[in-house]
Amino acid sequence: MDEVKKKDNPLYSESAYDDAFRTMEGRCDDLLIPLVSHMFREKYGKSAVVKRLRNEQFVEHEDGSEEKRITDSSFEITYKDITKRYHLECESKVYSKSMLVRIFEYDTQIAKNAYEMNVHKVRFRFPNSGLLLLRFSKEAPETGIIELVMPNGKEVSYDIPMLKMSDYSIDKIFEEKLFMLIPFYIFNFEKKLPEMNQDMDQIDELLKNYEEIFDRLDNELATGSLSSASYDAIIRLTHSVAYKLTTKQENVQKKVGDVMGGKVLDLPGFRIYDEGKEEGIKEGIQKGLKEGIQEGIKAFIEDKIEDNVPVDQIIGKLIKRFELTEDEAREYAVKYGVKLEESK
Repeated sequence: MDEVKKKDNPLYSESAYDDAFRTMEGRCDDLLIPLVSHMFREKYGKSAVVKRLRNEQFVEHEDGSEEKRITDSSFEITYKDITKRYHLECESKVYSKSMLVRIFEYDTQIAKNAYEMNVHKVRFRFPNSGLLLLRFSKEAPETGIIELVMPNGKEVSYDIPMLKMSDYSIDKIFEEKLFMLIPFYIFNFEKKLPEMNQDMDQIDELLKNYEEIFDRLDNELATGSLSSASYDAIIRLTHSVAYKLTTKQENVQKKVGDVMGGKVLDLPGFRIYDEGKEEGIKEGIQKGLKEGIQEGIKAFIEDKIEDNVPVDQIIGKLIKRFELTEDEAREYAVKYGVKLEESK
C-alpha cells in the first residue's frame, strides 16, 4: 500500500499525536492525575478532582491583531481543599529552545484569564507548566527555566519539568502508573523502524513488547487500577499513533496493525461509555461550559476596559471571539462594566 492510500485510511490522522494526548487529558482523569503527580512531584489521591479549563488562548500582537492558539491542556486539580492550575504541552518535534518561549506565551494568557485585582493592585497567577517530549533529543534538559526580570531589578523564575518518552521503559511506565504514555511508546523505536522494516525478527520483538503491554493493561483493568474507558482509549490511541508513525514502514505497520486492530475489535468503544453516562452529566457539562465561557468573557471585557479600548471595538471583538449576537455582546458588556453611552 503506498503512502497516499495509507493516508486515505480512516485510521490515519495528521494530528494523531495531539489527538491522542488531548483525548486522554480531556476524558481520562485516572490517566491524567498520575502523570501530573509524577511530573510535578505531587501525591494526589483518588479523591483528587480535575476541572478542565478552556484551551483557546488569544495572543495579541503589537499591531492590535489577535492570534488564536490552542494549548494541549489547561486544567485545575483540587485535592484536600487545595487547588492548583496546570498547563501541559505534548511535543512531537525535536526539542528546541523556542518551545519555552511558546509555553511562556500560553502561560501569560492563562494567567490573564484568571487574575485578581483591586483598586491599586492586579495579581497574576501562573500555572504549573510541563512539557512531554515524544522524540529523543540530546539537547533537552531535565527541567527548563523561565526567568523574568522586573523593572525594579528583581528576578523571578519558575521551572518547566520535561518528561522525555525515551526515558520510560515498559516497567517504569507500569511502576509509576504512567499509562498515559503508552500510546507514545512506539516513539522509542522510531530510529530503528527503517531497519526493523526489513527484519521480521525485529518486528516480532516489537510485537512482544506490545503483547506484554496489553497483558499488563488487562491486569490493571481487572484489579480496578484502570477504568474501562481509559483502557479503551489507550488501546485505540496506541493503534492510531503507531499507524501514523509507521506510515513509511509497510511491514512494521501491517504486523503491528494486525495485533492492535484485533485488540481494538474486542472493545466496546467510547460511544458505549458516553451513552451510559450522558444523561447524568449533560446538565452538569452544559452548566460548566456556560460558567467557563462567562468567566472568559468577563476577563476579556475587564482587560479591554483596563486598556481603554473603545466601547465599539469591545463589542465587535466580543461578537467575533465568542460568537455572540450584537444584543448578547452588549448585554455582557453592561454586565461586566462597560458604559454603553460612551460609544455615542
